[in-house]
Amino acid sequence: MAQPQSNVSLTAPGFAGINTQDSPLDMDHTFASVANNCVIDRFGRIASRRGFRFVTTNPQVLSGNPIVSMEEFNTATGSTWLFACGNDTIYIQQTVAPHELVALTVPVGYVIANNNWKIVPFNDFCYFVQAGHKPLVFDPATPTELVYWAEYPAGMEVASDWPNTAHAAFGRLWLGALDTDATVVLWSGLLNGQDWSGSGWGSLQTEEYWPSGYDDVTTIAAHNNFICFFGKRNILVYTTNSDVVNSLRLQDTIEGLGCIARDSIVGTGTDILFIDATGLRSLNRTIQEKSVPIGDVSMNVRVDFQNALRAELTDNIKSVFHVEDNFYACFLPTAMQSYVFDMWNPLPTGAARCTTWSELQPLCGSRTLDRQTYFGAAGGVYQYEGAQDVILDPADNVTEVTTSIPMSYYTHPLDFGSPANLIFPKQVDVTLFGGLEGVLGIEWAYDYSENFSRKEQDLVKLGAVTYWNEGGEWNTADEWTATAVNLNWLKYNIWGSGRNVKVGFTTDILGTPVSIQELNIQVLQGRLL
Repeated sequence: MAQPQSNVSLTAPGFAGINTQDSPLDMDHTFASVANNCVIDRFGRIASRRGFRFVTTNPQVLSGNPIVSMEEFNTATGSTWLFACGNDTIYIQQTVAPHELVALTVPVGYVIANNNWKIVPFNDFCYFVQAGHKPLVFDPATPTELVYWAEYPAGMEVASDWPNTAHAAFGRLWLGALDTDATVVLWSGLLNGQDWSGSGWGSLQTEEYWPSGYDDVTTIAAHNNFICFFGKRNILVYTTNSDVVNSLRLQDTIEGLGCIARDSIVGTGTDILFIDATGLRSLNRTIQEKSVPIGDVSMNVRVDFQNALRAELTDNIKSVFHVEDNFYACFLPTAMQSYVFDMWNPLPTGAARCTTWSELQPLCGSRTLDRQTYFGAAGGVYQYEGAQDVILDPADNVTEVTTSIPMSYYTHPLDFGSPANLIFPKQVDVTLFGGLEGVLGIEWAYDYSENFSRKEQDLVKLGAVTYWNEGGEWNTADEWTATAVNLNWLKYNIWGSGRNVKVGFTTDILGTPVSIQELNIQVLQGRLL
């Protein structure tokens, strides 16, 4: 007697991102177990990330060291500099030809012993601070050098009590995390980050206000008319305006939640995201809901993400927010992995859809005024664009090589609603957008096993390929190099049986991006087990 055939259709499969937190038993098929070198596109589909294109043309100046801190500085006159720090040097990365790293000079006798700079533009100057280092300032009037600040807070220079964090807000430059007292916060005179002697500057001792015992200031941020001082386990929220001396008022305290990594904090325009010891957090949701779980943006990968965070030095945890694809990327160099959280629309639980990146490991990032995203990594600076990686050859640290982006996606085990039945999958149909060349490999395994079988098919052009140009028109001219639009329907006959089946695919992205539209699996149901 013929057995009934069942079909599971996964429209926009994996659109809820990776979920490694919940039990794989009866997992919603909208979650993925693996989504590597992927992002969630604006249509809610799993798609390949963009490429990393090497920008720096003189990587030899880094002596084999990476870029680990970056920030753009813009002036009122329209001048722009992209600062990149590595090899115990502060450089300007040229964003136009010849695209070189140009080293800035520092005061005579000044020794840079680390590259963990916090770079803060403020009122046509740019300030550089990090622990154990006398702060520096970049003046556009002398664009080849860094100099000392004109003034310091009383006693700071004498005691070498240098700050590790800074922030510009409410017309002031704010400093915190001093070498000898990490509980003090200071602010400069109005509209002058080097005025520390006039009537407008001041300081605040936060030690008496932490709600759960002693804490250190790790970073400072302003949002929604609040100035927030982040400790490792607490947050102090103050209201203020430009008249800080008379208007600074403690508005709220948040206990049991803080920021462990200074450079993990990123403003998205509508929220502030930061890394707590428990994962990625949203400041808006934490304040509004007064509840830690609601603000847990990384709850679907909580344990894996926490384990990766614990393996890192907190100074090495950095992040960037990429506006076009609306994601927050957190870089974890020890794990050699980046966690990417999509912020288009949160899931009903408040979690963000998560994917991962591997291969080239960014160490820092910066968003620029011309709507570009740059990463610092081995050999120099990379731009986030295209659909292939153009990286520095690790064999000689000089030659550029073009490599594919290995994209992979795997479901959780699927039992087709009959966990007590033996199932016999017969066919897997995949619908892809993009992918003009290369192969798509399908893999499957039964009963929670990782022993996968594999089949491959070529990706092909189907009909005329259209291109979207910057002028906003469709055309078939091959010389246009914008993203190609192509649809592939691939059918795979598979074999084997089990109580459940895990299905995934891998492909190498080289020149054209790929996004997954639909996955259909046909199975025959067997006897009860």
